[in-house]
Amino acid sequence: MEDDSMTTQDGGNGIPEEAKPQELFTKPLRDGGMISYIEREVDRFDFDGYEVVRKELFSKANCPAVTIKYGKIMFNTRAIRKLNECSHVQILINSEKKLMISKPCDEEEKDSVQWSRIHSKTEKTVSRQISGQYFTAQLFEEMRWDINSTIKILGTLLKCREEKIFIFDLKNAEAYISISAMDPDNPKRRKRIPLIPERWQGHYGPSRSRS
Repeated sequence: MEDDSMTTQDGGNGIPEEAKPQELFTKPLRDGGMISYIEREVDRFDFDGYEVVRKELFSKANCPAVTIKYGKIMFNTRAIRKLNECSHVQILINSEKKLMISKPCDEEEKDSVQWSRIHSKTEKTVSRQISGQYFTAQLFEEMRWDINSTIKILGTLLKCREEKIFIFDLKNAEAYISISAMDPDNPKRRKRIPLIPERWQGHYGPSRSRS
């Protein structure tokens, strides 16, 4: 007769299957038409080992941003609205810290550039493309960007009393390369391929303890 104590299988670690504790995180259970979710009370949240995923890794449709191509630069409408839809800004560059600032100013102020305009039909404030062959040539060379790429950088709004500015971290620039997409019905179709900055590779963002 077999010994019943020997018929219990283990998971390779010497612990009988029925003796293992239930897994802490399980899928929601469906009971008829209702879905039952697992709820647990804990003493504290443990974020050790977690990284906060960078917002740049998600869709940027509603994020203030600047797009830079070789020869031109454009800030999106979201950024313009955050600066009270001003028509002119000064663009400041910190080459040491690799930061760029857009600062509202009057049209008559020295080195002002027009970054928005009034749409002729809707009469709404919209983005205006800024031509800058020499500016982008110097910036692309300094940042070692591919001149055939499209650069996109999310902005951070800074407020100090009544003044507001946008700051853009050039080190977090995302590059996109357009390539031909395999589509026999539309041979001219192009597809954008994102290039992850080297400093982001291998992780999703800063660790939770440092964010």
